Parts: sequence; structure tokens; C-alpha cells
Amino acid sequence: MVDPQVIEATAPGKQVLTGEYAVLAGAPALAAAVERRVTCRITPATSGGWSFVSHGFEARAAHPRDDLPDAGPAALARYAMRSLDVDSRTLPEHLDIRIDSRPFYQDAEKLGFGSSAACAVAVTGALAELAGTNPTLEHAFATHHGLQGRGGSGVDVAASWCGGVIRYQDGHPQKAKLPPDIHYMFAFTGVGADTPTLVRRFDAWRAGGLPPELRALVHSATAVTESGTDFLEALADYIDALLALDRAARIGIFSPQHLRAASLAKASGVLYKPCGAGGDMGMGVSRDRNALAAFTERIEREGLLVVPAEISPHGLQVRLV
Repeated sequence: MVDPQVIEATAPGKQVLTGEYAVLAGAPALAAAVERRVTCRITPATSGGWSFVSHGFEARAAHPRDDLPDAGPAALARYAMRSLDVDSRTLPEHLDIRIDSRPFYQDAEKLGFGSSAACAVAVTGALAELAGTNPTLEHAFATHHGLQGRGGSGVDVAASWCGGVIRYQDGHPQKAKLPPDIHYMFAFTGVGADTPTLVRRFDAWRAGGLPPELRALVHSATAVTESGTDFLEALADYIDALLALDRAARIGIFSPQHLRAASLAKASGVLYKPCGAGGDMGMGVSRDRNALAAFTERIEREGLLVVPAEISPHGLQVRLV
């Protein structure tokens, strides 16, 4: 264990660019870390056990170091220590732990940037530093699985851990790049998505098999990652395949807000798609900055919230303050 001092770990959010649902059938996904970061700050204390303050997801609690509950922000610390195989008795008895995910919220509404995955990465990194051990992506996966269960692909955790753009398949991330002439923007529909419910609909429809619409989506997702300079053309095919799957499975990925945005995008010469399994965020893409700006103005008039978010080149970062 390191000498008592302040530890600060930060981890970015994410957006799934392509491969949602297809990644659950073994296809590659493209995901980007975004420069909206969770911060976990651990400060030595002299009393009070382990005191937790969470902003964004608002919560306050204090617990004995060796009796952390399976709920609230303390659950993150509990599962992080379990994933790292750290005996709590080797850590300080009194700590102040603050978790700040406010950049993932807008007017108290949670944006779809993967805050739970970023929290899992940041807390795992901070506690690993406290324990004097080296964290790995597998540790972050285990923390997140403890918190959320083992459903999902893990692409959100991997994007937050790695930073930049990744190609993610079967639990393994690889660094990737978008074409340099691609411009993008993100928008929030204003309606939070119930991702577990949507995934359950997908699983029930799929029934362990590979229906034709899913097979087509897997093919299109793979083609995007191999497209090179034909990225936009491959992306357009992928969007069509995702819409066809949504209609066949009746999942609800393309909400009325997304369908309206897609219509406005087409009129503006821009490609538009929902991002991720939840579908509460969307992405506009174009080679033409002016077309993208015009589309942005149109969807803002329609009530969608344009959310500034640049791709973050850095994943987990840990420092002693």
C-alpha cells in the first residue's frame, strides 16, 4: 500500500459508433471514448470509516471499511476490491471517497455516455493505486459485472479504459482510427433509455440463434471496421441494417425522436444513427462541416439536445495529488 496521500483517478465516457447488438453476436464494434470524465478522489481521513459522497448520481453514506454494502457508491468500492483481490484489512480504516459523474448529466437528466462503466473504471484505478497493485482491463470488467451483472458486451468498459477509438470484439479491444475527413456530433433525445429491457427484447427475439436481420447486421458491422476510405458508405449500409433489425425484433432502438432526426439528417445530406444498445444518444456524421452544422440547428429546433463531446485520446488516468 502506498503512503497515505490523495489519489485521483479519472475515466472517460463512451459512445458506440457501430456494432451495437451485432457485438453480442460476435461482430466487431467501433467505440470512442468521449471527453466527459468521471473522477474518483480518495483522501485519507482520521475517523468515520469509509465515507462516500457521489455527485451526478447523488448519494452520501459512511460504512465500516470491512462491511461495505452491495448498494450505492460503496458497492463500487466493494466490487473493485473483490476484482483486485485486495483484503480490505490491508487498507486504511478511514477514508473519504468522492465520485463525481456530473459531466454525464444535463439538468439532472442522465446522458447516455456510459457513466456506470466510467465509474467502475475510475474506482478500480483509484483503489488499485491505494492498494499498490497494477489494475487491468479484466479487473475493470469484473468491477462492472459485479455492479451490473454479466449482461452486455463490455464495450463501454473497454472504451473508457483504453481511450481513443477502439475496435472491440469478443472482449478484446484494439486501437482504431476514424477517417481524418469525418466530422461528427452527438445529440440526446431527451428520453432516458431502459437498456436492460431493450437487450432482453433482443435476446428474446434472437432466441440464441442468428436471424437473417442479425446476420445482415453482423456483416455490416464487420464491413464498417474494414471500410477504410469508404467509411460513410459502409456506415450507411450499417444504419439500414440496424433499422431493419429494430423493425423485425421490435426492440425500440429507433425511437420517434431518432426517426425524426434521421429524416432531417437525410434532408441535410448527413448520416444519423442511434448510439449503443440504449438508443438515448444519437450521432450525426458527415464529410461536410456545413451540412453537419445545418443539421445540428435543425434538430435543436426539434427539441433534441446537442451535446458537445470530443473523442478523448486518454482512457484511465491516475495521479497522486
